[in-house]
Amino acid sequence: MADMSNQLENAEAYENLQIIAHGKTHSKVLEIFSSFSNRGRLLEIPAGEGALAWQLHKLGYDVTAGEIDPDFFKVDPIPCIYLDLNQEFPVEDEAYDFVSCIEGVEHLEDQFQFVRECYRILKPGGTLVLSTPNILNLASRLKYLLSGFYSLVPRPINEFSQVPVFDHINPVTYYQLRYMLHTNGFEITRVETDLYRRSSIALYPLWPLVRFHSLRTMRKETDPQQREANREIRSILASPTILLGRTLILVARKKAGPAQIRTIQASEV
Repeated sequence: MADMSNQLENAEAYENLQIIAHGKTHSKVLEIFSSFSNRGRLLEIPAGEGALAWQLHKLGYDVTAGEIDPDFFKVDPIPCIYLDLNQEFPVEDEAYDFVSCIEGVEHLEDQFQFVRECYRILKPGGTLVLSTPNILNLASRLKYLLSGFYSLVPRPINEFSQVPVFDHINPVTYYQLRYMLHTNGFEITRVETDLYRRSSIALYPLWPLVRFHSLRTMRKETDPQQREANREIRSILASPTILLGRTLILVARKKAGPAQIRTIQASEV
């Protein structure tokens, strides 16, 4: 009886762990994982105290947490490994069916390396779910125009901080993440957000102007394949998800083989 009482107390404590991301981001990510038809091995990074890892465990996923400070992780039933997202992951190739990285990529020094590591540890057909502040919403664009700083990147990064892991050192846009993912063996299957910002909704009448300048910016592309890709990019950039959304949430599938991209040397141009 004592063991059962302790388990119930622990389960209640796990429900009240600190959520590092916005609560609505947390809820939207759980909604996405609930929608998947299959379950499997899942790596949750960076795990923090374990709030998301615990809820994913309850959904039936076989969760392993990864955290740069494993002592910070609080959920005893879930294994937690030391994992620095800026380094090679201490994980075997094709070990996981899913990777969850919520509000992590904007903290990284080398986002391309991170994407390549996610590709390496996922099984073919595996799924990466990641989120990051959406710096392309209309309120963020206006703030950048007036102050030089995006929303959620409100001031210069502290050069004297002893905890740089907490700073948004690399805010990243949808099209930049798309390039990283699509050139490293992933295909984006869903683009989501957690909530519409009221300040962006007030600026939504600017939509026709935004669309016009997106068309104007991309019109000089000469590569036929990229022109086709730009049509999709332009559509997403002009969508309410990007123009109004607070957080950018992407779902990407690992394709069976690596991306086939020929590198052209400068002497060939």
